[in-house]
Amino acid sequence: MAFLMRRRRSLTLGLHLPLALLLASTAARAEYRIQPGDILEITVTGVPELKQRSPVGIEGDVSVALAGQVKVRGLTIAEARAKIVEDLSNKVYQQRAADGREIAQLIMPDAVLVNVVEFRPVYLNGDVAKPGEQIFRPGMTIRHAIAVAGGYDALQFRGDNLLYERLDLRAEYDSLWTELAREQARIWRIRTELGYGDAVKPDRRKIPLSQEVIEHLIRTEEDHLKARTEELRKEQEHYRNSIESANSQLKVLAEKKKQDEEAVQADVAEFDKVRELFQKGITATTRLSEARRSVVMSSTHLLQTVVEITNIERQREEFGRLLERAESQSRIEALKELQEANLRLEQVSAKLQGASEKLRIRSGEPEIWLYRAGEKGTEQLPANEDMELMPGDVVSITLRTEGLKEAQTR
Repeated sequence: MAFLMRRRRSLTLGLHLPLALLLASTAARAEYRIQPGDILEITVTGVPELKQRSPVGIEGDVSVALAGQVKVRGLTIAEARAKIVEDLSNKVYQQRAADGREIAQLIMPDAVLVNVVEFRPVYLNGDVAKPGEQIFRPGMTIRHAIAVAGGYDALQFRGDNLLYERLDLRAEYDSLWTELAREQARIWRIRTELGYGDAVKPDRRKIPLSQEVIEHLIRTEEDHLKARTEELRKEQEHYRNSIESANSQLKVLAEKKKQDEEAVQADVAEFDKVRELFQKGITATTRLSEARRSVVMSSTHLLQTVVEITNIERQREEFGRLLERAESQSRIEALKELQEANLRLEQVSAKLQGASEKLRIRSGEPEIWLYRAGEKGTEQLPANEDMELMPGDVVSITLRTEGLKEAQTR
């Protein structure tokens, strides 16, 4: 079934490839637009001092004498010239004569010349002898670039034994699929833990692994989710129970405080009564001392109760903070883990794409893809050897393994 699907994709690509190549070729012949990395030569006829070569900066500006920074990114050469001419026209240049005098020269539009003298390089990677950067020349095709790169070289990054190499690639390919499914299961578990409603488990229909492997990965993450949820639940329950216990103690202490306050009031009243009798000479000194001692003891008990209430309230507040911290800390850790898992998923996906490209089994011409910066970002275009290049193009070349094996066995 997998072979039939690959065959169907191959036939579909074969039907659409000529049209795609035609569209790509048309795009290649479009008028060139200046980009950062190009170098412009600006000349003013009759004023050699103003001749200059200026690179287009990363912001798309070029430095022009007497005019300053001029933005030329995305302009055709004609448009860039018109803009520079507009900025330089009717500028006055003080030219020094042979006798030392300065003569004012008016720059006329027809005297300004603008040309691209050096374009951004093109880049080749894949199955060529010398991949890397190449100087761009107008009219340059992919065939020219391959020739400059020393031609095709299928063994440039492969081992001497293509059979062993393919077995290693297959093992890496299967391992990467397992790793990708593991990261998907991990992301599902974390998003579920965070309460996101869009958490999705790995789909067997989209992953070429056995149902047993995928179910094992999901069960592992489910067990992890249960363990983390139970751990958080127990921690929260501990703090809630501690808060409830503190509330119960405060309730008892509040009653005790009320009783202590009543005892203090009663002892103070008794002390005032005994003191009044003592002042009249009706009671003895020992009776007054006992009444004073009772007031001190009841006041001490009340103070101890107040201190105990304050300590319990402080403990309750601390348990509340710990409860909030347990919830927030668990969420922070889950969000951090989710970020790491998403990054890992992207890395594994990129490696898997590379392994998949290497494992393609097709015969015929080399597979060539052209990557070109456009208004909507980098475009990936199917290409052939006769396609014209533009500055900054990246060409990726893959010689198909099946064709190489057949060639070696002849």
